[in-house]
Amino acid sequence: MKPQSRILMAVAALILLLMYLLPMWSISLDAPQYPEGLGLKIYINTIIGAQENDLQNINGLNHYIGMKRIEPDSIAELRYMPVIIGALIVLGLLIAWKGTCRMVGAWVLLFVVLSIVGVTDFYLWEYDYGHNLDPHAAIKIDGMSYQPPLLGSKQLLNFTAYSYPDISGYIAGVSILLGAAAFVLSCNRKRILPAKNITAATSVVLASLILVSCEPKPQSISVGQEECAHCKMSISDKRFAAELLTQKGKAYKFDAIECMAAFVGEKTVAVDDIHSLWVVDFAHPDEFLNTKKSFFLHSPLIQSPMSMNLAAFPSREAFDKAQKQFGGELYYWDSVRLLVAKGMGK
Repeated sequence: MKPQSRILMAVAALILLLMYLLPMWSISLDAPQYPEGLGLKIYINTIIGAQENDLQNINGLNHYIGMKRIEPDSIAELRYMPVIIGALIVLGLLIAWKGTCRMVGAWVLLFVVLSIVGVTDFYLWEYDYGHNLDPHAAIKIDGMSYQPPLLGSKQLLNFTAYSYPDISGYIAGVSILLGAAAFVLSCNRKRILPAKNITAATSVVLASLILVSCEPKPQSISVGQEECAHCKMSISDKRFAAELLTQKGKAYKFDAIECMAAFVGEKTVAVDDIHSLWVVDFAHPDEFLNTKKSFFLHSPLIQSPMSMNLAAFPSREAFDKAQKQFGGELYYWDSVRLLVAKGMGK
């Protein structure tokens, strides 16, 4: 193996030590009665509340609907995972010291297989957790299950559940990619590319993948099942809906563009904590538009839920087409916020 491959392999193994210190997965719950939310942080050896008493409060809520208590000491996987990660670290360091190209490939493949098995096991645990309910629970709803999402968000009664990898989950992904880069570099016997170029390219790819994997994206909006984060009314017409994403990926959903503008103006979420603002394309309600690139039509003929009569479009061409049908004026996001602040159109 080449020196660069050994270095990459050693780094791939050593960064896994951070998995003993940092959370691997996060599950959070939002509901009107819990304005600060409830959450769980899943480590390779335990589960704790995102805030003090969160685990206790979640177990208390689960008791009423018949779900099992979350007892970290009773979950066998939390005893096995530290040993598995430790074995991967030791094996990776041995390969970095005396290994071959094929050994690097085998290590990467083993890690990938173990990751797939781990995610599958997590899904099965969630399934049992949400479906295997106590028939004598205080609250029973026929046909209702409470399985949290494996990835993304899901409405569970009046709670919205979010499930995403946390820091050490991404670290595991980076470790696999570093191992794959070491494999490619160590097997590049014909030297089609200089080693320095391969290392630089690998670094760029890794950085890009990390940024993409951490990039929050808009979440689907369930009409009639979710309420506006500002006015608390049910979201009834997706054409006017909007969504605010925080830096941590949390989504605040709104039944109208003006509700999100008012929410932002009230600074309910600190400006520095806002990642991006999204609105639904009026003509294509399944598509989200970034407010920075949107064209807004303000027209009395467009009857939005909160009566400020705003609709969003992705291009000037789409806006002009709508303006011919509804009349009205062109606004950009900053002018929309000013319009809402002044209370026009009410």
